Amino acid sequence: MNTPIGHLYIHVPFCSGKCVYCAFYSELFDANTCNAFLDSLERELDMYIDGESAPETVYFGGGTPSILDKEQLERLLQTIHDRMDLSKVVEWTLEANPGTLTDGKLPAVKAAGVNRISLGAQSFDDEVLKQMGRRHSARDISDSVEAVRSAGFEKIGIDLIACLPGVDTDGWKRDLLAAARLEPDHLSVYALSVEEKSVLHAMVKDGHVSMPSEQAQIHALAIAEDILGGAGYNRYEISNYSRPGSECLHNLSCWRGGDYVGFGPAASSRVGRKRWSNSASLDGYVSRLFQGLPPNSDSEILSKEMDATERLMFAFRLREGVFLNDFAIEDLPMDHWYQALLEQERLGLVEQRDERWFLTNTGCLLADTVAEALIPSSPAQPA
Repeated sequence: MNTPIGHLYIHVPFCSGKCVYCAFYSELFDANTCNAFLDSLERELDMYIDGESAPETVYFGGGTPSILDKEQLERLLQTIHDRMDLSKVVEWTLEANPGTLTDGKLPAVKAAGVNRISLGAQSFDDEVLKQMGRRHSARDISDSVEAVRSAGFEKIGIDLIACLPGVDTDGWKRDLLAAARLEPDHLSVYALSVEEKSVLHAMVKDGHVSMPSEQAQIHALAIAEDILGGAGYNRYEISNYSRPGSECLHNLSCWRGGDYVGFGPAASSRVGRKRWSNSASLDGYVSRLFQGLPPNSDSEILSKEMDATERLMFAFRLREGVFLNDFAIEDLPMDHWYQALLEQERLGLVEQRDERWFLTNTGCLLADTVAEALIPSSPAQPA
């Protein structure tokens, strides 16, 4: 790969089960299948890495990377060390589920250079966790935070989901306060969405679960901002809060339009105006790489205006707002963007302050609507 990799993502596609709301690509963990994945990942990296890549951020997501056993985690980490210059890495994140960071895994990942752990808590109500298909308890969350902190990690993130079925306003407040009491330096608060390929989608379609109204979701997110803001957290992105200086640098770079390269099944990449994704099939991923073939299933080269529009759409997720003149480059659809924003302002989804455009609280919930309005009509070009 001729373009240096500034931001590296590795998709580890294994979980111990499937949560009802999840539509991310994953497979049930199996040690032998995991070893085949690690073999294939090494082949993919060897196919693209030129030995001079020096990323600033590394992110292991999934799936549940922490479900790998200690030896497999060490192999995964060593795979990166053997192929890249890691002297410039300022942030290396490992996603983990509570209760999986056992058997000496934490010292191993810390010794390898991982300096940030992101825990998928989602709720602190044991009954809700069970209904959502989570495989941990509220006690596992606090125990995991204590273990991560005791292992010497200073950067700890916790994920929560707003508007889970069975969680009323008081329950949601308890979740937020429980998370804040653990004093992580980062909190992600995602509004529950119904993804087409999820179990939740079928539950809603069959009438077994009712989703909250738009106003209820807005209210829940407003409660989160109030409670977490009062606890010293700054909402720097639609779904993310942090202590000052503890923003997730990997995701922040992506939202600001930085290039990234992903490896593993279902991983996506963006370098310049080229976008590509790997096959969302572990079998297909392994098979293609063992045949010496690239694992990407689709790719495209965006037009200049679509590339700029995509980066503008991501920028709107940040609470720092967007200065439209930053995108004032020849041949870009400035007039379209401006008129679209005026219409979204009329609808109450964006607002302009001091020449910068911001999503309103309602706009944060309907960010996809704002993004779609910004898209011009020019099609992407096949790669």
